[in-house]
Amino acid sequence: MNTGIQRSSTTPLRAWTTTSPVGKTTQGKEQPAKNMPLIMAAHEVAYVATATVAYLEDYAKKLTRAMEIKGGLAYIHLHSPCVVGWRAPSESAINICRLAVETNYFPLWEYEGGEYRFTHTVDGPKPMTEYVKLMQKFSHLDEAGIAELQQLVNSRFDTIRSLTEITQRH
Repeated sequence: MNTGIQRSSTTPLRAWTTTSPVGKTTQGKEQPAKNMPLIMAAHEVAYVATATVAYLEDYAKKLTRAMEIKGGLAYIHLHSPCVVGWRAPSESAINICRLAVETNYFPLWEYEGGEYRFTHTVDGPKPMTEYVKLMQKFSHLDEAGIAELQQLVNSRFDTIRSLTEITQRH
């Protein structure tokens, strides 16, 4: 669990939290977030999925599938904002989730039986500037900081895309 108000292994790179402050010598969390869904898939967990409250039909299908898993672990990594910890207006929660997907910051995919597949694809992803401007936890980022975050998002998305392409060829 990552509530958003204190630093954890899944706190995003450069995010402000109460335990990863922003100041003259620090710019939020200095390490990238651990990619827990990929870690779980690498451990060959029976079912791994990403989901968000902005795409409830996708989330419901994944919950149903997870409950059907017998003889193994099912893991769903859910993107759901902590608006207090992320310092965002409460009415922006669904938009934050939607933009997380639309920027490829939080792609929707699943892994089962050695195969990766996207459950929602985005044509022409939006830039990370659209996502980070919704939360004050990123308000300290300058253009270089946002570019660093964008590069990480692109790299992680490319990894997932490569895995889906590899399993589609087999």
